[in-house]
Amino acid sequence: MYLYFNYSEFGSLRWYVKVSRKGRRIGIAEDYGTRAFDAAYEAAVAALGGVLRMRRVKGTNKPGQPERRYLCVDVSQRGQLRYYVQLRNKMPKIRIKAAYGSEEFDAEVDAAIASQIALYGQDSDYLNAQKQRSDPRPARPGSPPKPGTLRWYWYGYRQSDHWLGDLSVGHAGLAETTRLQRTGLIESLLIGNGEKPFSVLTRNVIKAEMKARTASQAGNLLSALRGMMRWMIDEGHLDEDDDPTIGLRSGKARASRESGGFLPWTEEDMARYRAKWPLGTEARLMFDILHYTFLRLGDAHRFGPPHLRQIVRKMAVQITTEKSRGNTMVTVPVHPEFAASLRAARAAGIIGADVFTGKRLKGRVLPMNKKAWAMKFKKYAVLAGVNEAKKSCHGVRKARAEVVAYAECTESQMMAMFGWTDPKMPAHYIAQANREKLGISGMDKVVAFDQGQSLDDFLRPVAENRTGTASGNEVVTFPGNIRKKL
Repeated sequence: MYLYFNYSEFGSLRWYVKVSRKGRRIGIAEDYGTRAFDAAYEAAVAALGGVLRMRRVKGTNKPGQPERRYLCVDVSQRGQLRYYVQLRNKMPKIRIKAAYGSEEFDAEVDAAIASQIALYGQDSDYLNAQKQRSDPRPARPGSPPKPGTLRWYWYGYRQSDHWLGDLSVGHAGLAETTRLQRTGLIESLLIGNGEKPFSVLTRNVIKAEMKARTASQAGNLLSALRGMMRWMIDEGHLDEDDDPTIGLRSGKARASRESGGFLPWTEEDMARYRAKWPLGTEARLMFDILHYTFLRLGDAHRFGPPHLRQIVRKMAVQITTEKSRGNTMVTVPVHPEFAASLRAARAAGIIGADVFTGKRLKGRVLPMNKKAWAMKFKKYAVLAGVNEAKKSCHGVRKARAEVVAYAECTESQMMAMFGWTDPKMPAHYIAQANREKLGISGMDKVVAFDQGQSLDDFLRPVAENRTGTASGNEVVTFPGNIRKKL
């Protein structure tokens, strides 16, 4: 209540107590969090004539039953229990005023969730609204795994060079995001099967697990298991012929082709976003970074002033891609509109020393992880009206790739700007652009032909085509065929 802090000219943290806005203040020299600090704080408040008050009433218990998804509860400063509906963090809150547990309470919660999903929701929110906030999970075994069990092999794989990486033996290891994904996939198989021998993991069992998932999840599960099988084969735990994943295929590639993956942003989406967030705002700067630098999410969240360099008298973006683990350099000259966006952001004071956008802490802009960065951008997009489920950071990159292909850039130019190492990706966008251009040019020719002349100019008059035999059937004969027969 009366406790404040600041920094000295040497950067040291100083605590002091102040009761009134313009009154005297008393400094505290003791270490923060100690009993001596608390005693000094109480003595300073008493000396200044203040009254000790608690910020929050302690001992208030929340309801014991599990809460509904999107239904939140907190305690006010006066100890009042408050319920509200919120889809995600930093989204609008809808206060529920009915008595908890009553029919009116449930009806008000349902109406609030439906209204918020209609405004800011995604496709999955309709299903998640019927689930509990925290689904019960079985506790992990505390004892070490027995040799030969599935959990024993899984623990060994996570400590191996295949997982962690060691270039001296030719293993690059797995990225942090890949480790997190595969941990969740394989540990889902260990529930109820972790203490069983490895022989229970047969081909039919894996196929049944794949059928219980979507095509994309089945493909990821198969990739995770094959990585573990390769380690077991290299370590001599398994023969190549006994690999249960041999012959199994997933429909992940086909499903990705049919769904198209992330949806590219349209011109209407971009115009709507720009209208909502003007230059000089954090939301606009995040969009301009994705729009004008063509960076992936793993590179955009750490993009900052150190990555701006002058090349041949031109300011350009140069950054090594996260996907290539620093082995591929992206070079993109600074777009004039992106330069204007950076000037507006610098004038607004929202640019950090290491990163352009991130989390603000004590007046500084600090780096944030890419998942949090993506969630913040998605929040800004939803508030701007771009509310489709598959339109995210990568959708902006895909939209710009289509524009670059329409601008007739070569495959090598696109690979240099987008950080691709395989020419299949630029060839895909170039082929798509060429196909659409051919369709447009072909229709232009059809329109010009329809407007220039009629098809009747190429047809013979009707009277010239009525030559027939002398009989009543009037069978049409062709002179050319008659001469050949004679």
